[in-house]
Amino acid sequence: MTNAPLPSPEIFQHVRIIMGMVVGLSMTRLLNGLVRIIQHPGQTRIYPVHIGWVLTLLLMLMHFWWWEFWLVTLHSWTFEIYLFLIIYAIILFFLSAFLFPDSISDYTGYEDFFISRRKWFFSFFALRA
Repeated sequence: MTNAPLPSPEIFQHVRIIMGMVVGLSMTRLLNGLVRIIQHPGQTRIYPVHIGWVLTLLLMLMHFWWWEFWLVTLHSWTFEIYLFLIIYAIILFFLSAFLFPDSISDYTGYEDFFISRRKWFFSFFALRA
């Protein structure tokens, strides 16, 4: 396996599509979670800190998506750069999944869930930094 840098135009489109899918899934998860809260306000207790993290992560995802456009100026690509970017996008997805899991029926609300999963959430948040 060769680790020679690849020209930017060919690989950039590939990387952009893959990162766009992962970032899009993250944003979808967060937006669906917010819409569920609006649609069913009495179903689950809202936790303002949780909502703050949701809005922060949405902003981080939008910023990353905007920043990723500037990767077109990168003259050559290596697998290490590709791997770093994909892992970063995956970490953002994990953070989104920690904020809005498939079900919180085992918990009394988002506060209980967020507090019980805070070590996981902040561990992934630290990996992102």
